[in-house]
Amino acid sequence: MIPASLPASLVRSFWTLADQGVVSLGMFAINIQLARNFSSEEYGTFVFFLSVLLALQVVNVSLIQYPLSVEGAVLDPAERRTLAGRAVLMTTGSILPLSGILALVGYGLGMPELVGPAVVYFIVWQVQEIGRRGLMSGLKHDKALWGDSVTYLGQIAVLNLMALGGHLTLERVFIAMTGPALAGAVVHFAILRPRFSGLSDLPAVVRRFWSIGHWALANNLFLMLRVQSLVWLMAAMDGMASTAAFQAVVNLVNIANPIIIGMGNLVPQIAARGRSSLSTGAGGLHPDEQAWLAIRGYVVIGAAPLLVYYSLGLLIPHQMLNVVYGAMSPYADQDWPLRLLSIGALAGYLAEMVCSYFYGVQRSQFALVVNVTGTLAVFAVVGPLAAMYGVAGVCMALLFSSLLRVGAAHYYLSKTRTAHVAR
Repeated sequence: MIPASLPASLVRSFWTLADQGVVSLGMFAINIQLARNFSSEEYGTFVFFLSVLLALQVVNVSLIQYPLSVEGAVLDPAERRTLAGRAVLMTTGSILPLSGILALVGYGLGMPELVGPAVVYFIVWQVQEIGRRGLMSGLKHDKALWGDSVTYLGQIAVLNLMALGGHLTLERVFIAMTGPALAGAVVHFAILRPRFSGLSDLPAVVRRFWSIGHWALANNLFLMLRVQSLVWLMAAMDGMASTAAFQAVVNLVNIANPIIIGMGNLVPQIAARGRSSLSTGAGGLHPDEQAWLAIRGYVVIGAAPLLVYYSLGLLIPHQMLNVVYGAMSPYADQDWPLRLLSIGALAGYLAEMVCSYFYGVQRSQFALVVNVTGTLAVFAVVGPLAAMYGVAGVCMALLFSSLLRVGAAHYYLSKTRTAHVAR
């Protein structure tokens, strides 16, 4: 039990990090399990397909889940359930075209045996994810933890059992992940209980979600391309083995994702509530300034453990790689890539928190500029760096990009707050 005397920010942060911890550490464990059991070529192929799934999910995250989080944060429970029902229907409508794109990619790459399992998993995953986001829109991260535990801990258990029995193959991975995801979706929806009655307002909700989310879609596409395009680049330049080596380093950096993603999920909702908590009066704070003050404590809470963890990645990368992959692993010699990505991830956290604040105050266009800056920086330097230094060169490009994103985020934050003071 959590003591009732704790500040609300700590309680919310705890449940946010606990829930995201299950999700991120679950994916970490899955990646490590596959990296240890598959050849570099097989693991690289899985990473490639997963990167395509993540790229397609950007559409639903931006146009459905983000607007649901922002609007749902300020509604009463009954209205939130109705809005969640509309979001579920919108997700259902998006699944067919997105799955079609995934199938085209699979057939285009000459991997038809992976298309069916990957499409089925993608459909179930999107259903599970909208149930999770519906709970999170009401800051019910403690409730979302139940379904996420069933999904991600279940996937780890199933994959481990298949590995022990000698049945774990590339074709069976997505099939194995589908069952637990479906069970997690059932748990989410049993708790969320979305309402589907009175659908006459659905077109208006679609237009409103588009109005809120179209900037986020552009922003998230650039943010996604900044990393996922590097997976595709490594596959094109050096094959799936290089993709696997790059992902092996990313896996270690992503151990801290529960904090980064968890806070990224929480900050927009806290900012939205802070912005609407008081009306601007004579001598009062601007609503956006209120929102910034509301989220500062959360940002600090997340930064402290990140500083500790990424310091280990900077100081003892070889030991970390050996512990996770083994001394004889083909990924055990990626010391410098891990150092570079550790510094870049710490800088990236600061940029992410400012962008999350921009989402919460519905100024997603500023986040878009920040992430366009970072993505264009990667595209400008990654080619020659990758050609000269391989995986380390790709990580250099990401570090350069992260530093530019921090600079751009600071500029727009300062510009926005200065404008408030001037008014």
